[in-house]
Order: sequence, then C-alpha cells, then structure tokens
Amino acid sequence: MAFRNSALITCLLMASTEGFVSGQLGPWGARGPKGIYANFLLNDKVSLAEAAAYPSGSSAYPNPAADAVLVKYFTTLLDNPAISGLAPQIPWYLLNPNDPGFDSFHPAKGAYTWNALDDVFIAVDQWNNAPANRGLPPKTIQLIISPGYNSPSWVFNNIDASVCGWKENCGGAGSCDGLFMTPAPVPAVSHQCGYTTLFWQVESGTPIQEQFPLPWNSVYKKDWQTFLVALNQHIQMEPASYAFDSIAMGGPTASSTEMILPNLANQKISPYPPNNPNPNSTNVVGGKAMLTLMAPGVVPASETAITVDVPTAWNTLFQNFYGSDPKYQNTDLPFIQEWDAVIDVYSQVFSGVTLSLTTTTDALPAFPVAASSPLLVAAPGFESDCGNDPTTDPNDVMACAAVTQVLAYYTNPFVGGNNAKLVFEAGMTAARDSYDLGTNGVKWLAATTAAGTAHVAGTPFRLSRILGGLQFSHTFSATKHDIQAEGCPTYPMQCGGGEPDGSLTPGEGLENVLSISFFPGTAVGPSFCAYTTGYGCGPTSVTNFGNFNYSDAPMNFLEIYDGDILYASGLSQCEMIYITGSPASIPPIPPNVSACQTITSDTLATQTELNRASQKLLSIAEPTGSW
Repeated sequence: MAFRNSALITCLLMASTEGFVSGQLGPWGARGPKGIYANFLLNDKVSLAEAAAYPSGSSAYPNPAADAVLVKYFTTLLDNPAISGLAPQIPWYLLNPNDPGFDSFHPAKGAYTWNALDDVFIAVDQWNNAPANRGLPPKTIQLIISPGYNSPSWVFNNIDASVCGWKENCGGAGSCDGLFMTPAPVPAVSHQCGYTTLFWQVESGTPIQEQFPLPWNSVYKKDWQTFLVALNQHIQMEPASYAFDSIAMGGPTASSTEMILPNLANQKISPYPPNNPNPNSTNVVGGKAMLTLMAPGVVPASETAITVDVPTAWNTLFQNFYGSDPKYQNTDLPFIQEWDAVIDVYSQVFSGVTLSLTTTTDALPAFPVAASSPLLVAAPGFESDCGNDPTTDPNDVMACAAVTQVLAYYTNPFVGGNNAKLVFEAGMTAARDSYDLGTNGVKWLAATTAAGTAHVAGTPFRLSRILGGLQFSHTFSATKHDIQAEGCPTYPMQCGGGEPDGSLTPGEGLENVLSISFFPGTAVGPSFCAYTTGYGCGPTSVTNFGNFNYSDAPMNFLEIYDGDILYASGLSQCEMIYITGSPASIPPIPPNVSACQTITSDTLATQTELNRASQKLLSIAEPTGSW
C-alpha cells in the first residue's frame, strides 16, 4: 500500500499551475459559463452507450464503440440551438477506479479511465469545428465531479492502511463504526478513523447504508487532491481544453457537490429499514431520526449496534477526532473549516476558469442549541441569506448560518486564486422558494456584486464579483409526477392544465419555472409570464421576500436535464441506439429516429420557450473572458 506524502501533494499543486497561470487571462478574464447547459449523469450515459453499442450483449468499458455512441449522443444535445454546452455530473470512481500509487507523476497503470470525460470534450470540439457551425458561439463545458459516497473503493482501503501503519490486510481498521457498537470493540476505534457506515445515502434513489468518508480525514483529502491535480493535467491535453469554463467544488459532501451532509431531515427514512413491507415502519422517534448500523456484515456477532440520533452521531465522530474541545461539539465548525480548505485546494489546482460553490437551503447538520446562540447568526453582510426565525426553526437557521460562513470566506477577493467565482443552487422548482439561500440567495449575491468588487453594507468587508447559476431539481418532461414536481407552483397540490386528465404539459411547467423562480428579479423578468393563473409575469425586483431585496440580478446560466432537451427535439421516445446507432453491430446500425421522433404542439412550444430563455439569459449574463 502506497504512503501518502503531504509534501508531494504540495509539489503537485504548485506544478499544476506553474507555467499555466501566465498563459491565462487572469481572474478578471477567466473563462466562465453563459447560457443553458445540458446536465446529465455521465455514469448512466456510459451504461446506456454500452447497451446501444452492443445490443446483443455488452463489452467491458471502455471500448471504441461505446465511446463513439457517447460522442454522437452528446453531439445530439449540442445540436439543440438553445444549448450553450454540457454539464456532466461525474462520480469520482468512474474516472479514477484504481489507486494511482505514491508517485502521481507516474500513476499506476489503470488508475485513471478518462474515456467518458474525453468523449464530452471530443463532442464539443467536433461540434465547434464542424463547417456548419463556424461563426456560431462555441459550446463550452461545466464539470461537476463528486467524491463523498462516490469515492472509489481503494480510498477506503487507503484509510484502513493509514490507521495500521500501511501494512497489508488492514481491512476495517479505518472504520469509525465501532463507536456505535457495544461493548467497546477491541482494539479501540482509532482517533484517525476516516469513514462510517452509519448514515443513509439518500440522494440517489432507495436509501442505503454505504461507507461515507469523513470530511476531515487526511487520507481522503489527499487522495482527492491527487485526483484533482491529475484531472487538471489531463484537461490541458483535451482537444477542447479551451471549452472548459467551470468546475463545481466538492469534498466535504455526500452524493453530489452540493453542500449536503447527513442531517436531521434527510436521515428520516420511511419505511425503515428500506423495503420493509410495513408501510408504517420508520426510524423517527419523538420527531428525531434515529440511526442504527444495519448494513450486512458491519456489526460482528460479538457486538450490538447502538441507536443514536443524528446530532449525537456527529458529536461522537467530532469528539473521537477533535477530542474534548468544546468548540467542536454541537457545531458545524468542522464542515466550515473543511469547505474553506477545499476552496483553497481548487484555487491552487485550477487557473483561468470559474470555480463554482453549490449552496443549498438548509442541508448541513444542525444541533440543539439555545435560540440566542451565536451559531444561529449569519456571517456579517450575509443576513439576507437567512430569513427564517430561529425561535421557530433553529435547525434551518443553524445550517444557513454555517453556509454563510463559507460564503464569507469564498467571496473574499483574496481567495480563489487566478479564477472567477460563481454560486450555484441545484434544486429549483416552480414551488420551492426558501427564505434562506436558494434561488433568491444566488440572485441577491449576483446583483450585489454585479459592478465588480462590492462593499458589504454595514461591514468593513468587500466581496468578489460572483456569477449566478441555477439548475432544475427534476426533469420537467419525463413523467406526470416530474412535470408536477418541477413545474407546478402549488406542488404537492396538483396543478390543472392543458391535458384531458388535468395535468400540466412539459411546456407549461417550463413556463412556470422560468417565470416564477428563475427570471424574477432580473431585467428580463417581465418577458416571462407563468402558465398557471394567478402568478403573472416575473418582476425586475424582489422586495421584502424574507430578508431579500434586490433588482436586475445578472444570471449567467441555467442547467436542465438532457431528457428535457430530447423532449424539445421530439426525441424523448427514442432509445439511445436510435439516436446514435450501433457501431459494433454486424453490420453497423446507423442512427435512425424516423420511427420514434414525435413532434407535437407542446414539444414545439417547449423548444420555442427554451430558445427565448437562452436569448434572454445571454442578454443579462455577466461577460466572461474580458472582465
């Protein structure tokens, strides 16, 4: 097992930017996203591409046939005139399936599998250089790569090995799970343990207890840094490296790059355990989510799992690592510190692009504290972000206050390196509009800093210019449930609409989200009017919504799911093989959508609305590449 050398990591970070900074435009000319982007799960597309390339039985990926399918699929998305680029969501394990070893300049064979990422860059480069597209704005790429639950298995092996002196056969040595068993395991759980199976992974379908790396573990952080350095070096060799405009920061995260960790709300599982035939089964007792180690093979026969609530679980992990220091009990301080640290890492590794911080509405852990606690106070200048009453909703207020502490660090003009910055929210719907953070938090910050470095009223602080972007929470076209959940402003109360069963159409739902959530508070808000009666057109100002007051917010991008782009193109009923063909079949099967393409009045209306949204969005976006 390879030893992780912190001096080597520092050297790598310096090497990754040395000689590169001078060739870029600098923080006021960094590349940045503008327009509407196609968002998709890259690992899911790899699986679909395998099935299309080998319809009679898949071959091991990577292979040229599946890569050709992926390039064709991405090109289809780029062909949509409303789309400015691609925003793939990528799990760390997809690109880095094996341990690179101690020498990151000479990684072990098979450590990295870049094919799927290469296909994204190849598709963009081919589209930009196609004769038919010359003279059109070039398409660009946002990267959203997540560790946490998406870490490769070898990272946990390294954590185990670090605890037992990098010896062989140390399986489980780095687990913290023994803290939640009785009697106390022998040997005792190490203070350097780095992962637990106690929490439920809830963001990706059916909840499941999986190994979760703790944000402060040094081995996890070093392995992630090593990957980021390798990623940046690889991007510089891509044919469309010029198209790489932003990267979402991740590290102290769970299933995505969002600032989400196991908390009081998302750890409430019903039925509990998952797939329990009793519909009334739940882990909620007295309003608290109770956690017990239930994953198969985790608790030895000689041990019994202890049931704890979520705050107790985190406090136990804090105490094991930080000791008895009271400032690390009942607090989000560990998460704030790790977010500040990962911002610094990205600032060192990447240069000349835009760094993206993905905030969320109240998704960090919260703890029982007095209503007057300083833990419930937003960072100076960010009071607008936290509008909930701490006496009625202290959990939400604590999580919001913690996020503002990270925002205060991130927006410091001396932080970020040779990059631009943006703040991003990934859960926008027509119905969801929190007094804390959320869509208004993104637009308020973009409006506040629109003129460049901005003074924060009532404080001695100044802020960097911050771009703004939002992503739909759901597809707005896949199912009737999705249409309602994304596009109905009264959801979960259902909306009526243009179909005989009274449901919204995708185009109507899209109108609602753009009019009620995305464009209000921007200069083009009045151009977008809600389909659902009573909501009217978007204003140019948002006034007294919680603590939010702002006008003419410049927004830079909107992310929608690839399935919605296919819907607008009339291809939502087409399997990938019809869109891309099957190059490995004998004889090869060419693309053919003639039998599955469906153009309706609503697909046409959806495409028209996307075109208009793209045009208006580009008109208010802050300039990039020449600040």
